[in-house]
Amino acid sequence: MTSAPMIEEYLHRLALSEAKGVALVTELIEKHLARYAFSSLNALAGQPLSLQTDALFERLVVNQQGGYCFEHNKIAYLALKHLGFKVRSVLARVMLNGKPTNPRTHRMNVLELDGETYLVDVGFGNKTPRGLLNINQRTCTIGHDTYQITRNGDVVTVVLHEPDQPPLTLYEVELYDVVEADFEVAHFYSHQHPEAIFVNNLVVSLITASHRYLIRNQQFLVWDAAGQLITDQSIDSLEALTQLVHEAFLLQPPKTVLETVFAKVTANAAV
Repeated sequence: MTSAPMIEEYLHRLALSEAKGVALVTELIEKHLARYAFSSLNALAGQPLSLQTDALFERLVVNQQGGYCFEHNKIAYLALKHLGFKVRSVLARVMLNGKPTNPRTHRMNVLELDGETYLVDVGFGNKTPRGLLNINQRTCTIGHDTYQITRNGDVVTVVLHEPDQPPLTLYEVELYDVVEADFEVAHFYSHQHPEAIFVNNLVVSLITASHRYLIRNQQFLVWDAAGQLITDQSIDSLEALTQLVHEAFLLQPPKTVLETVFAKVTANAAV
């Protein structure tokens, strides 16, 4: 199957409405986040992850194996271009740990629409915004969350303000033009370097209209729409991990991947 039919299949599975413009892109974001989980399962299991279009769609959409930013946001980029939007992909520095020297290891998209410029992200794990971020505005509110937007030349900083939580800087987005080879380099580091986060940690998340679900190594956490933690339980067996991955996150990874991942997670916890 070639890439165009795969994009059509992806859009068909999302069952998008007849909405246009901002409403259509917002719907695509929300439905993608609720159907296609963010996952480091393959990276933690040491799997090579091709970003070639057909292989990418086969892995994430058809086989429901999940993925991370370089996978999710490339699919979103291709889908938005297919729908006729003016969109390009950029690199960002993840700032969750507050270090300004972090490498550019996050892929996301910039959308130009009706004279405005938006950030489109469907691949930032549990903290992924459930909608568009207008970088021409100082703040954007999505549900119970407010995003502070600061632009300094071609660098946009996004800070998340959640109810009853301290401000959290998500990323510094660099609006410079990049090419696919730039993403390949950052992607290779992120899923192959022995010190990369996803090579050493299990992170799986799914975001619906009512909940945010997260596996973080051996923890399973669920927040409601208002940001209140309602579930915090440990994952003590391969069977429990397998059930969660299938039922809560809608993923179908190979059994060997789950076995390798659980062994690594428990070994890391024992160190």
